[in-house]
Amino acid sequence: MAVLAKFPLLFTERFATQSAHAEPAQDFTRMLEAATYSGRIESSVRALVANSVRGILTAVHFKPGDTVEKGQVLFEIGPLAYEQKLAANRAVENQRLVELGSAEAEALRVAELGARAAVSDQVAQDASDRLALAKVALEEAQANRALAELELASTKIRAPISGKIGLSNKFVGTYLDTENGQALAQIEHTDTVRVVYGMPYKTLIALDRSSPEGLDALMQSFQVDLYLPGNDQPLAKGGRLLFSESALVADETLRVWAEIPNFERGLIPGLHVDVKVTLPN
Repeated sequence: MAVLAKFPLLFTERFATQSAHAEPAQDFTRMLEAATYSGRIESSVRALVANSVRGILTAVHFKPGDTVEKGQVLFEIGPLAYEQKLAANRAVENQRLVELGSAEAEALRVAELGARAAVSDQVAQDASDRLALAKVALEEAQANRALAELELASTKIRAPISGKIGLSNKFVGTYLDTENGQALAQIEHTDTVRVVYGMPYKTLIALDRSSPEGLDALMQSFQVDLYLPGNDQPLAKGGRLLFSESALVADETLRVWAEIPNFERGLIPGLHVDVKVTLPN
């Protein structure tokens, strides 16, 4: 059975042993649809929001629980010092441009004199060296200016992903360092979420024995639907199983993660739900 390679060794050994003695399921579809599993919503992607420059926090542009979009400005750090640094670096860059122009003109003049043997080889070499140094100095100034632009842009701290943002313990007036490794907030992507729930592995054995294609083909076809506990109306439909994080736990239940669309963003991480698994026609 191809599916065995996708589960831990412990599950593989027990699954193979018990499968050899299990009774074939007469109606696995009805058996599957009759079962309800307890699950919990998890975010599929999380991202930390952090600052890359130092300074005083001057603005916070969200409330905990807001849905934010990728690139949206969340925090602002006072930009004055970075604006001044950029202005200084631009001035140095302009100075290096002038110096390069002078070095180019001098190198051209010396070359013309050299063509008439009017200058020594040493004078010609000195002019060439000054031109090369002027080019390097300009490149350094341009790199410093680009870095200053990046630092100024980084005073506006933006959302790295879209999703629901949590609580921040940083307030306006706080000095933000870059060496303490503390995140400013966390965003949980909510367009797609995961639900984790448990399925008895005996059910999976019966399903495997009842399908000519085997359990692997069946599980790839499973649809996961979610309900609020005690409610018959589906909260979300159309989830698909993930295999990579499956793990056998001590109560002989296979812990399964499924991914499910959440375009209306009604599935909040931490929410407890009932899970039903079906095999669509």
